[in-house]
Amino acid sequence: MNEKLLGKCGFYCGYCPTYLKDGCKGCMDEHQTGDCYTHDCVLEKGISCCGACEQFPCDTILTKPHTTVLDKDWLQWKKESHTNR
Repeated sequence: MNEKLLGKCGFYCGYCPTYLKDGCKGCMDEHQTGDCYTHDCVLEKGISCCGACEQFPCDTILTKPHTTVLDKDWLQWKKESHTNR
């Protein structure tokens, strides 16, 4: 796995059809400050990806549209089950 292709939301860009068709350069090369909440948040906190955050899953990724490609039902279960602590 190429770590440069691990999106800050946790999605592996290397499996994305858009990336594979040369329609995207991957999370780190494609996004600029201000166009992706999760990208900005992760870089601001100095962590590798959203799942590495102590607050994961936070209320923002549970409620704000387009902050993650992760399944919202799974994120809610994760938050309620406390299995991330």
